[in-house]
Amino acid sequence: MEAIKKLTINDLYISPFTARRVYNEDGVMSYVPVERNTKPTGQGIIDRLAQEMAAGNTDHQRLALIMGCTREEFSGFIRVITGMSFADFRRQYIFRFADDLLRYTDLSVDKIARRIGAYSASSLCQQFIEYRHFTPKQRRIALQQPRDAGRYRM
Repeated sequence: MEAIKKLTINDLYISPFTARRVYNEDGVMSYVPVERNTKPTGQGIIDRLAQEMAAGNTDHQRLALIMGCTREEFSGFIRVITGMSFADFRRQYIFRFADDLLRYTDLSVDKIARRIGAYSASSLCQQFIEYRHFTPKQRRIALQQPRDAGRYRM
């Protein structure tokens, strides 16, 4: 029997950005819509989970309620589809989301934390330090390239 492919964070990730900065031949800047794949897997319940996470709904109990199951059933579902505990899944998702916002926006760490469902800036900073060994501000400096800030709009 063939093993079921586990989904990764990137498989479930929906970009928060709706438009991308472009320049015409005269150097005039404008924004063009970004196609957002809001149904990344084509599987109803998994895509609903991806949509909720993209909206910043990352609370375990709230997601279980939205999915119509108990917290324990939801944890089991996450483990089956990703091979991770809910805590690991949530943390990896939040880090992926935070990386995009840190690199392409000038949002404060507090605003980023609220947008991604990390509860608070101090909670986000604590997770970054514990699992990545640097702060969100240090991560922004490491990620951002010239002209990255403002490249995308939400």
